[in-house]
Amino acid sequence: MLERIKFMKVNRNKQFDYTPRYYDARKERIKNMQKAYDAESNSTPTEQQARLREKMKNAWNIESTYTNQSRSANIRLIIILAALLLATYFILDYVDIFAAEVIDLENP
Repeated sequence: MLERIKFMKVNRNKQFDYTPRYYDARKERIKNMQKAYDAESNSTPTEQQARLREKMKNAWNIESTYTNQSRSANIRLIIILAALLLATYFILDYVDIFAAEVIDLENP
């Protein structure tokens, strides 16, 4: 009898005391911008020049990386197209030879 009651009883979900944290992305972004501004405003002119040089180097590296990636993608595309054209040529040439043997164009 006890087993029957246990079988009919539906298990309940466990309850937890969980309070979710609130995350404000806008507030976090503003806080990071404020930190960057404070660090920049409290620095000496030589530190500012060094930071500016570093930013310019990073921008140049990003641009050169994009150019290199674009160039390598273009070369890869040309190689793939050449391989496809070569494969198509050999397939059509083989079909043409096969068709000429079947039709026997030499002896009408």
